[in-house]
Amino acid sequence: MIDLDISLFVEIVAVLILMAILNSMLFKPMRRMLEERDSRLSGLQGDVERFERNAAQLVNDFQKKLADARKAGAQEKEKLKEEGRLEERRLLAEGSKEAEGKKQQLMAEITSAIDAARKDLAAMTEVFANTMVEKVLGRSL
Repeated sequence: MIDLDISLFVEIVAVLILMAILNSMLFKPMRRMLEERDSRLSGLQGDVERFERNAAQLVNDFQKKLADARKAGAQEKEKLKEEGRLEERRLLAEGSKEAEGKKQQLMAEITSAIDAARKDLAAMTEVFANTMVEKVLGRSL
């Protein structure tokens, strides 16, 4: 059986003193370190969440700017295409006018050349006719 003498009380006091010493030297510093670690981790977790929100916002802003840039690029492309079409029409109209002018000039030159050739042939017709008659008849007229 258990004897309830003074040694039990001495042991209880020794255990209480040991617990008080361990509490002040080991458990309190350990709890303080764990609390500090928890507070640092919660602070870091808050920072991580804030950085994630900022990163998501930056990605969204980038995507919006990229979409705006693509839209502006497409509009500029269409504008340049339309300017190109207008320039093409203008150049074709100029080319057509120039070609029509050259055609008219060449037609005038050809007409004048034909008229000149007709006049020359008309003047030579009598000479050719006389020459042919002389050859057919074998004598001069």
